[in-house]
Amino acid sequence: MKAENEIWQVMSQGEVYQADLPTLKQWIGEGVVLPTDMVRKGGLKWIEAERAPGLRRVFTGEEQPAAFEPALAPAALDAPHAPAAVAQTHAHAAAPHAPARAAAWPQPRAAEQVLGESAPAAWGGQQWGEPELSGAPSLGSACRFHPQQAATLVCRACQATFCRACPNQVSASSVLLCPVCGHFCDPLETIAARASVYERQSSGFGLDDFRQALAYPFSHLASLLGGAALYGLLLLAGLRAQLLAWALLFGCISLVIRRVGYGKLERDFMPDFGDFSFWDDVIVPLFLGLGITIVTVGPTILLVLALLFGWFRGGEQTPFSLSSPTAHATRAITRDDLKALADGGTAEQEAELEKKVQAMTPRGQMAEGVKQSGGEESTALTVVRQLVARPGLVLLLALLALGWAVFYYPMALLVAGWTEDFKAVVNPLVGLDTMRHMGATYFKAFLMYLAVQVMSFFAGVVVALLTAPFQMPFVGNVPGKFIGGAITFYTSLVIACVLGLALFKSADRLGLELV
Repeated sequence: MKAENEIWQVMSQGEVYQADLPTLKQWIGEGVVLPTDMVRKGGLKWIEAERAPGLRRVFTGEEQPAAFEPALAPAALDAPHAPAAVAQTHAHAAAPHAPARAAAWPQPRAAEQVLGESAPAAWGGQQWGEPELSGAPSLGSACRFHPQQAATLVCRACQATFCRACPNQVSASSVLLCPVCGHFCDPLETIAARASVYERQSSGFGLDDFRQALAYPFSHLASLLGGAALYGLLLLAGLRAQLLAWALLFGCISLVIRRVGYGKLERDFMPDFGDFSFWDDVIVPLFLGLGITIVTVGPTILLVLALLFGWFRGGEQTPFSLSSPTAHATRAITRDDLKALADGGTAEQEAELEKKVQAMTPRGQMAEGVKQSGGEESTALTVVRQLVARPGLVLLLALLALGWAVFYYPMALLVAGWTEDFKAVVNPLVGLDTMRHMGATYFKAFLMYLAVQVMSFFAGVVVALLTAPFQMPFVGNVPGKFIGGAITFYTSLVIACVLGLALFKSADRLGLELV
């Protein structure tokens, strides 16, 4: 009971609110608190809500919070002593949003998305969790019970407006309930911000988003310089430091994809080093990187291994051949066989004659050839040998494997950054179904990804040429490696921002709730 009575603080949209643990869990269940919102208990450090041990089970759906009873809410407090209302994460007077359709998008590691299930707004004939903008209260609305007072709160259900003294407050929390219908009330000031988010989401995905992605890292200049310097220095050290560098880079990419995917471009992309976890910040990114490698480069690696295996074993036996002349002579029909065929012979002679006749057919010769090549060889080995014997087919398969690696890599990165789930990353059906729902948006994002990679390649070539005089034995081109690492850090952030914006603009088709 002591843990339930402890006061938690929630930072949402720049404001801080407090509530006890059951109330906070109820907010999570209602979608008021998102996994990316910052929380803390007592005087502890701020962490993302999804990382709090007491809240993680609620986000993953393993624990269902108990529902509030509006009748238990106390009477309204006096205005001078009442705390500010909670900033709720659903958009209530925003433009109608797309429905949460049945996309095969896996649940993120901490339930990053919440599907809108109950609301009067419609898009494409289905329901979404936001009310219509038309007829919604404005910032100049008056209180329903005190017309002389300007309204500061609005009910998310009946959309009645109130001043601060009217709504009821739930226990020790800052949740305010409508005195008319008992539903949650929200500040009117958040309406304009939410409407702006949905307006940006419905504006389409194009070159403006690409320019925004190129400028995004510079909007957090201190983090860009510090992160690029740290990443470059780690690349100059040994293998362990390079693994940490990769974990740092992927951690930043994951944060950018998730935060930009929610439309929160103002959030920083550097992870919180004050809440460092070796498992979450090092091991998990390494496994996700392994998953990306498996699902993208895996077909190419399998093809190369198959070719090497076939070439190394090719000198022992021929890939495939018909029966040799010697074996053919042993199966030839003799005069005695013809005599037995004409006059009739014993059962053993007729059986032997039938075997010889079967062996003379093309099918029998192929079977004998396989037997001579290696009677105990598996079908897979036979296929490998046939593959080695056909260079044209090898070239075609190599092009297909490389094309798959290039085309699917951005989607693998998107799935890994958003879900942080190894099983979802290595399952190509997840990415392919997401492509289907994103449609042309993913193809645009892929072209932007190629453009960034081309720019990164030419920038790397220029840096290598300019720093070539600094090449030293044993250590190599230290300035070139450092500057190249900084360029990689920047371009990776741009790619992550492009993918996050593509996800943000496709939220209606993927069934993701933005705020």
